[in-house]
Amino acid sequence: MTSIFQRFLSAGVLVVWGVLLVYFCFSGRVASYLHPGFHAFTLAAGIVLLLLACSLVLWIPADGEEPKASAPSWRDVAGALVLLVPVLGATVISPSEFGATAVLNRGLIDTISDLPAFSPPMEPALPTEDGSVGEGTPIDAANYLQRNERGQIKAETVDLLYAAAEPAMREDFENKEIEILGQFMPAKASNPDGDRFHLVRMFIMCCAADARPVAVMVKAPKGTSFPEMTWLKITGKATFPFEGGKRSALVVADSITEVEAPAESFTY
Repeated sequence: MTSIFQRFLSAGVLVVWGVLLVYFCFSGRVASYLHPGFHAFTLAAGIVLLLLACSLVLWIPADGEEPKASAPSWRDVAGALVLLVPVLGATVISPSEFGATAVLNRGLIDTISDLPAFSPPMEPALPTEDGSVGEGTPIDAANYLQRNERGQIKAETVDLLYAAAEPAMREDFENKEIEILGQFMPAKASNPDGDRFHLVRMFIMCCAADARPVAVMVKAPKGTSFPEMTWLKITGKATFPFEGGKRSALVVADSITEVEAPAESFTY
């Protein structure tokens, strides 16, 4: 028969996990680990774990006989510690953002085809009434490009990499004024004049485990420098020069401002 000690120990494990999941959701830390599509499920899971803990504490056997107290089993305690110590330690010591070392270890992605989630767009034109295939309907960029109060396009690093690879999308950005947010990383290659740096944004499909650093090159006055992974807001012109045998995304900066980290550090 299940002992009182085992019941309360199991309930305690469920409470800790439930409280942590709820805490991560309400504190906003979940945004540093999971795609927004999973946030509601995380909160629901935390609540379910807490309810299970309550039911376990209040549970009465079907025969109406109360469980007997028994001596604590060190095997049970060890199992509980295995479930609790790693998650509590990770909660306390894990950073809410990627550091420069993690970014370099994962490798900067500056070509969209290197992104695991990339698939070439295939949008064939619909057939006309006579059965022939006509030209596709052009998409008005004003319908999907967000702009700031100054009329500059609010771009993401991944947007510019897509534009470098897709001529139709490149027309929406090329030589246009943009605003872009990201983190500073020095450029140690493709920087012959010493006036460029990488602007990095972490891209995820599901969670932090599959995050990849997506980077565009920024051209700024020589000597421009910040501590690695400093958050910057840059306004300037989007260009797509042909360099090193490929089309690249290059932002020619007009202004560079150090800013606070956004609530959601990832792009999706």
